[in-house]
Parts: sequence; structure tokens; C-alpha cells
Amino acid sequence: MLMPRIIHRYIFKEICVIFAISLVTFTFILLVAKVFTFTDLIVNKGIPPAVLGWLIVYKLPYFFVFTFPMSTLMSVLVTFLRLSQDHEITALKASGVSLVQLLPPVLVVSLLACAATTTMAVALMPQGNRAFNGLIHRLTHQKAYVGIRPRIFIDDFKDMVLYVNSVDPSGRHLERIFIADERDPKLSHAITARQGTVLKNSNTGDMVLHLVNGEIHYDSKDLKRSDTVRFDTYDLSLVMPGLGTKEADRDVGEKEMHLKELWRMIRTAKVKDARYNMLVMAFVEKFSIPASCLILAFVGVSVAVRSKAQGYSASVAMALAIFLAYYVLLSAAKSLGESGTVPPAVGMWVPDLLLGVLAAVMFARACREAPATVAVTVFEAIDRAKGLLGIGKGPKRP
Repeated sequence: MLMPRIIHRYIFKEICVIFAISLVTFTFILLVAKVFTFTDLIVNKGIPPAVLGWLIVYKLPYFFVFTFPMSTLMSVLVTFLRLSQDHEITALKASGVSLVQLLPPVLVVSLLACAATTTMAVALMPQGNRAFNGLIHRLTHQKAYVGIRPRIFIDDFKDMVLYVNSVDPSGRHLERIFIADERDPKLSHAITARQGTVLKNSNTGDMVLHLVNGEIHYDSKDLKRSDTVRFDTYDLSLVMPGLGTKEADRDVGEKEMHLKELWRMIRTAKVKDARYNMLVMAFVEKFSIPASCLILAFVGVSVAVRSKAQGYSASVAMALAIFLAYYVLLSAAKSLGESGTVPPAVGMWVPDLLLGVLAAVMFARACREAPATVAVTVFEAIDRAKGLLGIGKGPKRP
């Protein structure tokens, strides 16, 4: 019993070190893109630097939901690939230690990662997303000009498309403006102006675009009537969907809802439309993604002991390829679930099921030291998956 405990501590320590490095690396990579966007807000839009820190803190739980499974896969795969390359697994087998006896450290790490990911997905991510969007909401009302970019059609405003030729560094003063206004269902408005300034109505808190020297072109929907009005100054209210004048009036998305809120919305839904499917998938996702920590850890062991790849770079490439395959399957399941092609509650578990069955087949063949041909492994995995789903026998193996 002493030998396995020493081996378990040895493997557990190495997995934890690689897990920590991977977690920091992957989280930093995901943050980089956001940091560049947020830095522009500080340099050109006058947003206080402290706000950047809070935006990053609020987004961390969302990033961790994905980086914890990625780090679990990376740490297990790299550890067992090194053990395999250094022939330590071969030596352990010669000493009477089987692959199954090497799994406890993997199970402990993956369970801890699963618990942490569940905490992030169930509790911290909705709270962080709600705080993040609430802060963006306040910034939008305080500095409505933040999202306006030159020579880009902006459709963030309700029933309106905005295009400006140039914007000053503060983003407050605009020049050569074109607006397609569809707020009136009977008329189509096209507004042009030489200059404009984004302001805030002190009484209502609404965003207002103050236009100077322009024209309003009215056209009826049937194109039988048109008119043009010139103006020296014209104030146009800008309304962003989902944002009221008070933060309490803001619409809350499914990514900001806790389990009780999601369950209440699902139970009270009168129509099972795309919105209903999104709510169901958001509910199930809080458990299916954390469960992927267990599945991906098992995948890492199965791939590592059967792989002949050499070097750390090959390990990283393999881990990224596996997680990319998982993410593609997850995205496909979301698309099919949103449209109702696949039951949304079932679809979110399909990536875990497919990878889990494939890993189980690979691990079983590794324990038997059977040839690791891709075709045989895939066809055997299809057989197992169809058996679990009750579909019947799979295709004939080559």
C-alpha cells in the first residue's frame, strides 16, 4: 500500500502544478482581448481606471467556467504524457501497478475542478455578469458616446441605425451624421446633420443626440408621399434595448440568472419558443460544463497513454485540439437546441457523452494493450454510444 500512496502523491503534485500554470495562462489569454477594449475606454473615453479593474473582476467567473475544464485537461494530459514518454508507466506496469490504480489523483483533481466550476457557474458567474452589465448600463447612461465609432453602422439603439464620418477622441462630438429612423411604423425617416453632440437629459436621464444644421427626409412606407424639413438644431432621443432610465428597469439575460430565477422562468413559460430553449440550455449548462472536468480529465489520461507525441508543445497542441472539439460540439448543441431540432436539455449533455464514451473505449483498449487504430476506436465508441442511447448496433467495423 505504501508504493501506490507515494505514486499518488507524486502524480497529484505534478498535476496541481501544471493545473495552476494552465489556469493562469488560459485566463490571462482570455483577458487580453478584453483588456485592450477596456484600455481604449480609459485612454479615449475618460472612464476611470478603477472601473477597468472592476470590469475584469466581474468577468473572471465567466472565464473560469471555461478555463477550469481546459486546465484540468491540460494538466492531466501533460502529466501522463510525460510519464508515458519517460517510460514510467511501463515501469509501473512491470511492478504490478495498473492504469486503474493511477486514476485516484486524477479523480481528486477533476472533482475539485468540477466543484469549483459548479460554484462559478451556479453562484458567481450570474452575480458577476449582472454586476458587469449593471456597470456597463451606468456607463452607457453617464457616457453614452462610448460605443460610437467612425465609419461604422451602429444599430445598438432601438429602431435606429447611426453612421458618423468622424468622431473626436472623447467620442462626444460627431461630424457628418446619417441616421435611419424607423421609430414611426408609418414613416421612414432619414436624418442628416453636419455636427452632433451626445448629451444627457438631466431630468429623465435619457441619452440625447443634439444635431446641428441638418435635414429630415420623410417617406411613407408605400413611397407615395415624401417631405423634407431643414433644421438648425434638433434633439433626438437615443434608446438602447434592454436599458431603462433606472438600472432596476434593465432586462436581465439568462446568463445573469441564478438557478431559481431560471427555473421559475422555465416553469412559467407559456410558449416553448427559442427564448424558452435558451433558458433551458442556460439551466442545464450550469451542470454539464462542470461535469466536463471529469470527462476531459479521463480523456486526457486515455489520450496520453495511447499517444506517441513528443515534447511539451505537442501536449499543448493535443489539449487545445481536444478542447476545441468539445467547444465545437457544445456550440453545435446550442444551435440545435435553440432551434428545437434537439431537445435543449438533452443536447447540452451530448458533448460530454460523446467524449466520455470515446475516452472509455480508448482507456479500455489501453488497459488491454490493444492496437490503438483510430478507425477501430471510433467505431467501437459509436457502438457504445448507440448502445447507451438504445439506438441499436453501430456500423460494421473495418
